[in-house]
Amino acid sequence: MTQRKSPPVTQRAIAEALGVSVATVSLALRDSPLIRAETRERVQRHVREVGYVRNRAATALRTGRTRIIGVAFHDIVHPFLAEMLSATEARLSEAGEAIFVNSHDDDMARQARFIDSLLQHDADGLILSPALGTREADLEAFRAQGGAVVLIVRSIPGTTLDHVVNDDAACMRLATRHLLGLGHERVLMLGGKPGTTTADGRYRGFCEAVREAGGAVGADDWIAGFSKRLEAHSAVKALWAERSDPPTAIACFNDLVAFGAMSALADLGLEVGRDVAVVGIDDTDEAQVSFPPLTTVTNNARAIGEQAVEILRARLADPDAPPMQVSLQPEISVRRSCGAGAR
Repeated sequence: MTQRKSPPVTQRAIAEALGVSVATVSLALRDSPLIRAETRERVQRHVREVGYVRNRAATALRTGRTRIIGVAFHDIVHPFLAEMLSATEARLSEAGEAIFVNSHDDDMARQARFIDSLLQHDADGLILSPALGTREADLEAFRAQGGAVVLIVRSIPGTTLDHVVNDDAACMRLATRHLLGLGHERVLMLGGKPGTTTADGRYRGFCEAVREAGGAVGADDWIAGFSKRLEAHSAVKALWAERSDPPTAIACFNDLVAFGAMSALADLGLEVGRDVAVVGIDDTDEAQVSFPPLTTVTNNARAIGEQAVEILRARLADPDAPPMQVSLQPEISVRRSCGAGAR
């Protein structure tokens, strides 16, 4: 004989059992500071005892919000983006939002399928590092349904959408100026996908720093098209095989590219920091314990994730507010890979 499920516990039943209002139960479930801590704990303890599970569908009918948020990155396994996802998830989950996660790998079709899934679930918002080639029009259906969009890491040129990004030109300008200040004249930028606001911004910063120092940027001074360790390793090996005057310093698109470059240089019998200076961007944890420790530009991963959530909430609260566009400023952490103090 099939056992029937017990009827679900409701907030009204909890309120009646505890002798409080339904509003008090609702506030306690959201961990609201508007009610006393003792009352909050009493409600939450009872909820655990009776096995109450919040019905999101009923909540959506009552409030007009599903509390579903999509979060999409172009490379979710990248340490920088993984740290950002962790910060984003923590800030969303503390308020009870459900999170749908996507890693689109710069595949427009995968990104489109994810957004379509969010539409089917009536998601409230989307925090997106857009795939290469994304236009505002690609997000219009989601916004027309009432969804809020916040771009992170990458933006869309000329967009009026909310975004939280690093000042990418400033990041690479800072890294390149540091190398030029150490006396290097042959500085190379390594890595980054042209066409993304991140890579294009960093290349602009690289050019600005070189020209400020009285130099000229040649066609071969940016080896582009990748952002990972293995590809950077291969690119540096090929560079040293092809050029009679390879660079004495490498400004890398990110830390992973820098780690790949340093391993290739070691294979070539070169000492990083003495024969060739290397600087990255991201300041991942690994940068501090790599060999040698990596000089790198801080890239504000946690701050981007946290601020994106706050902007998303502000946009949902006021859909007609002016665009909220934040550009975070970088700092450099000098370590042994650039040879500072050792040259």
